[in-house]
Amino acid sequence: MELIEKKQNKITFITDIDESLANAIRRYVDQIPILAIDEVEISKNDSPLYDETISHRLGLVPLKNENLKEGDEKKLTLVSKKEGYVYSEELKGEASSVYDKIPITLLTKGQELEILATARFGKGSEHTRFSPGFLYYRNLNKIKVEKDCPKEIVNVCPLGVFKEKNEEISVDEKKCDDCEWCVEFCKKQGKKGIEIVPTEKLILTVESFGQISEKEIFKRAIETLKKDLKEFSKKVNK
Repeated sequence: MELIEKKQNKITFITDIDESLANAIRRYVDQIPILAIDEVEISKNDSPLYDETISHRLGLVPLKNENLKEGDEKKLTLVSKKEGYVYSEELKGEASSVYDKIPITLLTKGQELEILATARFGKGSEHTRFSPGFLYYRNLNKIKVEKDCPKEIVNVCPLGVFKEKNEEISVDEKKCDDCEWCVEFCKKQGKKGIEIVPTEKLILTVESFGQISEKEIFKRAIETLKKDLKEFSKKVNK
């Protein structure tokens, strides 16, 4: 594997694995058990949003999953009387939100909001509130620059794949997402210009919503896939 980019909650790297395996790992991201608000009891709601809308918004607030195990159930409360926006940081109890400034609703003077919520473990395949993030991939492309390639190609590419130095065009193949904008531009100029050929290597990106790290998402997706394959193998061999 070769690391391309690492940001907060996002990692991108090159890997030499079969596309079918990468797709299986991608699908198993939504088989990772994640803690999320699953049940909401609203005793007071003077805000302009319906109870159902507030419940939906609370369900999509990412909760920290550290030091928790599957099967845990956590209680949270949200009580607010202040004028202005009600944010996720006001959730108090046995779990806490990953991000403090997710707006839940808006209160004006004299309005109140009182909520009791229950967080449980679930899987993204059941509901998106339990999803830990995304995993997606694309082929690494081999780009050939022909002799008749116009120099304007450097400014045409929206991803900055091409650069000109000493009157020669260099290529950063890791940036190419196969949009073929450069190929179409060259065709309009009546030139071959650029040839893009997909390789067998994949550029894989993992993004986290914050409940667990992007590395942990990749690791747990593989572990869960292995576990299911082992169970499948046992049943087939019976």
